[in-house]
Amino acid sequence: VLALGKPTVLVLVNGGALAIDTLVARAARADGSVAPYAIVEAFNPNVAGTPPLAATLFGKENRWGKLPVTMYPHKFIDEKAMTDYDMSAGVGRTYKYYTGAPLFPFGHGLSYTIFEVACTTAAAAPPVVAATIACAVRNTGGRDGDEVVQLYHAVGDAVRKGLDHPAPRRALIDFARVSVAAGGVANVSFVVEMEALQVVNKTGARHLYPGEHRLYVARGAGGGDDARFTVNV
Repeated sequence: VLALGKPTVLVLVNGGALAIDTLVARAARADGSVAPYAIVEAFNPNVAGTPPLAATLFGKENRWGKLPVTMYPHKFIDEKAMTDYDMSAGVGRTYKYYTGAPLFPFGHGLSYTIFEVACTTAAAAPPVVAATIACAVRNTGGRDGDEVVQLYHAVGDAVRKGLDHPAPRRALIDFARVSVAAGGVANVSFVVEMEALQVVNKTGARHLYPGEHRLYVARGAGGGDDARFTVNV
């Protein structure tokens, strides 16, 4: 079907993340151009999920979600044994520790419209609140739709070097879904408490380390951050 170069929608119905490298690659035509191609990860929609899936595919709804998993490339099965439960060893596992290039990153998701996100941070209120972040989500496209703004945390480089245990490359600490009319703006705010900056130490306890911490506002864990802020503890 993909070899025909016709507009194609691939709907995945599955229980967990799949390696679909070959299907993604075959969307490329012989002349190097890419055929009109969409991939919808439906997981297991069951009975209740099929009507909204149909409404979304045919453009009656525009409320897409974001990937709750990392979609690894097929070579991942040779890089990390499925019986190796050390999340940070080798190439790592999940968006928190994986050092390779995912096929599709955790938190990724597209829409029938286009969004722009601009954020500012207000003064903190220690010892409880580390930062307050306000974001304006602007729908610059021609369709009403939903966007999911995600907030990630990571310890700074100096803090990381001083740890005697692994720390996530980044970790999701909050998110907000907003519905925005075409041409409209929706406001999102995050109150980041000090507790959210804690990481799990080698004994399994959550600990707040002094030093630089980083906050990322993004629409996926794969980079392309909309805003970055630094918090000093």
